[in-house]
Amino acid sequence: MTTVTVQPGVFLHILPTQQFATTRILINFTRQHDVASLGGRVLASNMLETASQKYPSQTALARVLSDLYGASFGTDVLKTGALHTLRLRMTLVHDDFATDSQSLLRDGFAFIREMMCNPLGDAEQGFDSTVFERQREIALDEIAGLQEEKPFYAARQAINAYFTDPVQAVPAYGTTKILEKVSPKEAWDAWQDTMAHDRVDIIVLGDVDTATVEQAVAQLPLEPRAIAGNPYYEQDLFPAVKRTVELDKVNQARLILAYQLKLEQSDRFQGFVFNALFGGLAVSRLFMNVRETAGLAYSIYSDYNPYTGLLMVESGVDHAKLVEAENRIDAELTRLQTELVGDDELNMIKRLMKADYVVSLDQPGRITERVQNQELIGYHTTPEEWLAAVDSVTAEQVQQVAQAVTKQLHYELVGGKA
Repeated sequence: MTTVTVQPGVFLHILPTQQFATTRILINFTRQHDVASLGGRVLASNMLETASQKYPSQTALARVLSDLYGASFGTDVLKTGALHTLRLRMTLVHDDFATDSQSLLRDGFAFIREMMCNPLGDAEQGFDSTVFERQREIALDEIAGLQEEKPFYAARQAINAYFTDPVQAVPAYGTTKILEKVSPKEAWDAWQDTMAHDRVDIIVLGDVDTATVEQAVAQLPLEPRAIAGNPYYEQDLFPAVKRTVELDKVNQARLILAYQLKLEQSDRFQGFVFNALFGGLAVSRLFMNVRETAGLAYSIYSDYNPYTGLLMVESGVDHAKLVEAENRIDAELTRLQTELVGDDELNMIKRLMKADYVVSLDQPGRITERVQNQELIGYHTTPEEWLAAVDSVTAEQVQQVAQAVTKQLHYELVGGKA
């Protein structure tokens, strides 16, 4: 990988490879996650994906993407710990599939520049109000649809209950309350502020010429900006486990347990192996012992976020088995805290983790996502180093990680009238 500082705070990361027939371009705008700018950023993201001055309709947008040999373009918003990213992404086929006179890479960057720099609207009124209101409706409908998904709803409620900082609890896509308040002008201003002040990481993956990419990126009007942002979030331990029970019309209860697991950056692979062993894989302790053997859960898994130190166990449980299921989860954690995992089990977990990682090396999306995360934390790991780090984790280290886990939250979503 080649990294070029285009401007202070603007970085270009080029990953030349002949592995894929496509070129993937990401432009990531990142800042500290905050509620004040969030709604504007989310709706600006939707507008940037939808239209521009040159391509004011879905038909015009589809036509130009078709002319680029079926290129795809879209936007996303996402969180990395305490950071919020607004992303523009484009996928192009290689120039070999174009006419001799056409450079899809240069044309693709010209298209991105148009969408970035000439949104549909103006500085006085903001984004085009008709299109903006439609995009707001779509965003609100998507949030409402997610709320109807009970596993998702329960997880969001548990996260809200866990984080003491309400900003950290807010998802990357915002909330209904936040989006409803944003005007077209506020969203326009939020995008202009993003363009002017956010850290920018441009990632290009494909069979590309480095000089050509640098020339194309130089055409993007990105001025110097300060490098700011810390992805890591910490909070104090609760004095006792926080218990929350919510009633809803559900046939299957949701039991979510949240734990705090603080690890140093250098110890994160120990945390990854612990999580895979505890509940992160289909052969984990929770899956095999709580679900398969004891039959106490319809679904169960754990997830560990190294940026926030949040370890969550999510499970779908029969209402009558909630207490027994939690006791068994507690018992599995206690076993990892008091007994060393056997070599065979530990080696199996490592093999599965490494196999998944090797598969990810054939997936452009996961490759570029890993680059972005490593740039934000300032800690770079090659594939060889990643595999070696997993291999180096010992049973004693897994036990030490388990002993550092502290239960913080018990959340239930159970049947009944709210």
